[in-house]
Amino acid sequence: MEYLLLSYLVAWPFYTFFTFEKEKQSVIAQPEKRISVYRTTMFQLWLPALILMILVSKADISMRDIGLQWHWGLANQIGIAAVVVIGGYFLFSLKQLSENSENHQTLRAQLAHVEWLMPTTAKESRYFILGVAVTAGICEELLYRGYLIHLLADYMPTYAAVIISSLAFGLGHLYQGPVHSIRAGLMGLVMALIYLATDSIIVPIVLHALIDMYGGALAYVVLRKQPNEITVESA
Repeated sequence: MEYLLLSYLVAWPFYTFFTFEKEKQSVIAQPEKRISVYRTTMFQLWLPALILMILVSKADISMRDIGLQWHWGLANQIGIAAVVVIGGYFLFSLKQLSENSENHQTLRAQLAHVEWLMPTTAKESRYFILGVAVTAGICEELLYRGYLIHLLADYMPTYAAVIISSLAFGLGHLYQGPVHSIRAGLMGLVMALIYLATDSIIVPIVLHALIDMYGGALAYVVLRKQPNEITVESA
């Protein structure tokens, strides 16, 4: 079963890279399919996470091995405080964006590479924020930081395992383009360092989910359609 999980992690970047264009054109042609893409994405992330949990239940891998532990050390206390501060900033930022549309055009241009995937209706925003973002936070951290670093650390120094896991995470976002793939890899590196500093995957999970939730909420504020646009599209 572990070979199946490894095969999945190796194949995932190639699968997303070679299939995203078809999905993109499908959503552009029929925006109502966006939620279907969200559901598929969640399934594709929860499936390997479930395999990992089966391995844990069979004692092939321990909870500690993948960072599923918590202790109130100083690093974790700082981590939780940082999450609260960042969450507060995100809420303030979204409030400002909702009340002032001055920067919407600039932000829309920055979202151009993934605009087709981002929520534009209230229903889509709920799926993305509460579904896709939370799923990515939990599953990607468990798989790329918790599991992959643990696996690679048996064969190489920890710093090398961190670099490779971050590169693998970045490759999984290659469909967004080289620049954004590199950014994702750097985000993976930051999450890995937080994981090592706290000796727990909990703070990276919460922070990752929070960042993705903010990204989805920001996109919805900037891209959301007015009721008359939704009616025309549905007609």
